[in-house]
Amino acid sequence: FSGMTLDTFNRHPDKVGIGCCAQLINCLNSLYLAHEDRFCVTPVGYTFALYAAHQSGQAVRADFSAPSIHYDRDGNPASFWGLQGSASLHDKQLVVTAVNPSVKDALEAQIAVRGARISSGEASVLTGSDIHARNTFEQRQSVVPKPSQVRVDNGSAVFRFPAASVAKLTLQLA
Repeated sequence: FSGMTLDTFNRHPDKVGIGCCAQLINCLNSLYLAHEDRFCVTPVGYTFALYAAHQSGQAVRADFSAPSIHYDRDGNPASFWGLQGSASLHDKQLVVTAVNPSVKDALEAQIAVRGARISSGEASVLTGSDIHARNTFEQRQSVVPKPSQVRVDNGSAVFRFPAASVAKLTLQLA
């Protein structure tokens, strides 16, 4: 949810001048947990860290096309977008963040940049093996960003977004 919200802010820089997290520690959707001498970063905190790469960048239009996710909501059919994100440009570096909200299906996507070619890329992905995984004082590293491979071929990139993931791709433009 935090990644989806931050991507919405990034897609509308003409309407959102600044976005802040009101409560940082020990609250609903907090970035950190603390008690006495114990401390841990939550998955929300790691999401904010991934999205910090957009700071000082120029927001650029990013169009995503992916199949909708169909699911059951209280006995009724419902659907949700399949992949959504945002992008910012920093000289010849393009930062793309995206959320795959499907709890079961990975999505492979091709990333093409109009008017430019991608020469290389790297990714950092936040996901867990269990949709209910969380970081605790005892298990601080249950859900942490991990590096992932971005395949670059003929000026475009291909990336597989794991199920229930937040990803940051850093793409170098030729």
